[in-house]
Amino acid sequence: MKFLLRSSRAAVFALAILLSASATAGAQNPASATLGSHGFDISIEELCDLLSLQRSVRLDIPAKIEADWSERLQKLKVRDLEKSENRYAYALDTQRGRQIIAIRGTANLANALLDLESWKDLSPVLGIKLHHGFEKAASIVFEDARQFLDFKLPVIVCGHSLGAAEAIILGMLLSKAGYRVEKILASGPPKVTDAKGVAAYANLPVVLVTSAFDPVPFLPPALFYPSQPFVQWGPLLMLLDGPYATVASPRFYDEISPAFKEAKQYSEHFDVVDHRVWTYYDRALEKMKGIEFVPFDEWPMKAVPRK
Repeated sequence: MKFLLRSSRAAVFALAILLSASATAGAQNPASATLGSHGFDISIEELCDLLSLQRSVRLDIPAKIEADWSERLQKLKVRDLEKSENRYAYALDTQRGRQIIAIRGTANLANALLDLESWKDLSPVLGIKLHHGFEKAASIVFEDARQFLDFKLPVIVCGHSLGAAEAIILGMLLSKAGYRVEKILASGPPKVTDAKGVAAYANLPVVLVTSAFDPVPFLPPALFYPSQPFVQWGPLLMLLDGPYATVASPRFYDEISPAFKEAKQYSEHFDVVDHRVWTYYDRALEKMKGIEFVPFDEWPMKAVPRK
């Protein structure tokens, strides 16, 4: 085993976070335009729609998922994957002429162990170094989903937590295989590669979304690879409370200690509750009537940890 967990404290902290965390492109409105003007190629309606689907894939049994989404999505299939003990849903959105793959986040011990397989491997397919566990899980989805995918239609890939990491890597695999990847929504994303890996796939249409006080986007920590650390893919849309949002630099998630100290100055703290997909959905839904972007240094004043 090549585990690069350099301290038992880091391993226990990461495992606790990832286990606990498991527990609509229509007419444009001012909120939608605001997201685009800040560099995020998604409308608030579509963000809420995809987060709602991700929440269903995480919380509901397959029969309920199919019943709840059958009027909006066609050929919906919920796939429970034995090799990774994870789940994804595939569906056709005939109204918008696209395919959707939604990948579940960490939901059990087997998923958490994938999160902790955090050494880098050089991908023979993609030619970059990737988080071992995330690449393994994404490859399993890729091999299974190919039986449903249509080369003629664009693909939307979305996922939360572990599912977000898988969504980014799956997007790379699909693009490499010749599929037209329209968008990758990664919410609550841990880091999947280093700066060289991000640069190699800089044209990938990734939309990163984080929630105030969510600790998972800091993982894996820089101490695992001090000279070439894992990094966030790019700027992140940080969902605050009510109508508020801000843009977080990927550098904010380089080190966890400064962010924790900043939150403590406001008598607040990072919490796994703020990582859960339903927290993301609730915070996104609060912005349906409009979004107000605030300077990044004001983020601790515009949100409190959820309970």
